[in-house]
Amino acid sequence: MIFGISKSSRHWLRVGLSFLTDVFLVWLAFIGGLSIRFGTTDHATHFHYLNTYFPGILLISVLGPSFLYAGGLYSTRIPQDGFATYLRWLLSVWILAFVVDLALASLDASARIGRGVLAISFCLLVAITLAHHALLFYRRRRRWQVALCLVSSEEDEVAVSLLNCLWGKHAKCLGIVTAGDHQISSPLAVVGSIADLVSSSQGFKADLLLVRDSHLSNPEVAPLLRQCRYNGVEVVSLADACEEAYQAVPLELVTEAWLLRASGQSGPLYVRKLKRLFDVAVSLVLFIILLPALLAGCISILLSSRGPVFYKQVRSGRLGRPFTIYKLRTMRTDSEVAGPQWSSDRDNRVFPAGRIMRKFRVDEIPQLLNILKGEMSFVGPRPERPKFVEDLATEIPAYRERLLVSPGLTGWAQVRYPYGSSVDDAKRKLEYDLYYMKHMGLLLDGFIVLETIKTVLFGGVRPKSFEEYTRFRENLFPALGQDSYPLAPAIVNPS
Repeated sequence: MIFGISKSSRHWLRVGLSFLTDVFLVWLAFIGGLSIRFGTTDHATHFHYLNTYFPGILLISVLGPSFLYAGGLYSTRIPQDGFATYLRWLLSVWILAFVVDLALASLDASARIGRGVLAISFCLLVAITLAHHALLFYRRRRRWQVALCLVSSEEDEVAVSLLNCLWGKHAKCLGIVTAGDHQISSPLAVVGSIADLVSSSQGFKADLLLVRDSHLSNPEVAPLLRQCRYNGVEVVSLADACEEAYQAVPLELVTEAWLLRASGQSGPLYVRKLKRLFDVAVSLVLFIILLPALLAGCISILLSSRGPVFYKQVRSGRLGRPFTIYKLRTMRTDSEVAGPQWSSDRDNRVFPAGRIMRKFRVDEIPQLLNILKGEMSFVGPRPERPKFVEDLATEIPAYRERLLVSPGLTGWAQVRYPYGSSVDDAKRKLEYDLYYMKHMGLLLDGFIVLETIKTVLFGGVRPKSFEEYTRFRENLFPALGQDSYPLAPAIVNPS
């Protein structure tokens, strides 16, 4: 965040608004279906049938937008084959949602929606949600008319090439604004110097100005940037651009100033009060729903491996305080006779039934008890073993930052990054954890729950943005010419 609400926070506000709009459109379509089917606009008639059909309509209004989110229809990315992808997924989602509703209604006839109302409402829903998503698609295509990059050094030019990869497809014009005496060698068009553009009587003809953090601390440039902002130009740093594009922040771009801004962005009311309420409510509901899966996991362990069903281990909680975590055992009982070891996706210590439980996260269900006890949160960075925390903290100066919040059963890193078994994997996961810590809130936690359900149902399939982000940061590190990032470790006092 540079000025006001950060771009990444607005990203989730846009996603949440689009999600709620589709929920509203479901109810609107059924009200329209009732009016057409019974030929009346009488409110009493509508209320009677809406009350009768309430369970079915509620199910469709939750399932439909959730499937649309899982399919990426609220994403800022534009599919390569254009709106055709949106259209196919939109039709498939509403057909699936209505089929699920019909299937459940066959088990409970009292919740069944009339066939005429259902057919008319389906047609109306497809039409109005198609218009809604066509508007979203059009707005993404015309996101910015003019985006400019501020350049004052050779390193800035390298950053511009990276930013061009990030934002070039979203802007009609991507050019360079100069600051200082640096000679530009980039093939992008040079619009002029920032001082001349700001003082021009015609105004600064741009919608977006991409900068680096070094520009914000430059006493000659920073006042001009503030003037740009007050003139209506959106000023975005390289770190913010990465957050907006990939919902992660490369460690090479994390500074003490970034960490300080991040620590003040999440609302204290949510962190201290509402998050706990969210944790207890979600955990109780999930424990009831997942009880059959937990029992099936226990039976599979008894049949396939000798030893205890449950596995207990000491992990580092908030501020480094140790606690005992509970899981279903997925490894052989002699898996750590040589001491603590990294666990990997294809770990040969995992027995076959345990591998299936890991793939679909069944082994994590007992941690709902840790959440109810207040030792964990439902969403947050994964708790690590104290030895691994100490080892990783010596390799990654910012690693202890993740101990400043309660660890979670699931988290942004877990749904965006595969199993890791190296220091490099820990660094990449930290980039997602830091993003979460900056933007944590009820909205993001809710979407992480949806991402977790998606991950469980599809066995850990990663989004395309993960591969794109991996390619992007492979170019970022050598481009910026950095060997490390100047961060001091967070201070925590385990007790």
